[in-house]
Amino acid sequence: MKRTLHLKVTDQVSTLNRITSAFVRLQYNISELTVKPSSEKGISDMVITANIEDEAILKILIAKLNKQISVIDIEEVKA
Repeated sequence: MKRTLHLKVTDQVSTLNRITSAFVRLQYNISELTVKPSSEKGISDMVITANIEDEAILKILIAKLNKQISVIDIEEVKA
């Protein structure tokens, strides 16, 4: 199932690397990735789409992403 996550992240060196590493550790590919500055200074909006069938794996992924110091907020975008 195609899952889309919207993240608010701080603009720091290696933020993108840390976030994509969470997907790598769970062996899931990112099919789409968009990053753009938000209206708040020093904050970026990131949208990630991946094919994740298992709801339990999605919860694990979100938990791993929430542990990242550069991640401010995560929400799953329902289609």
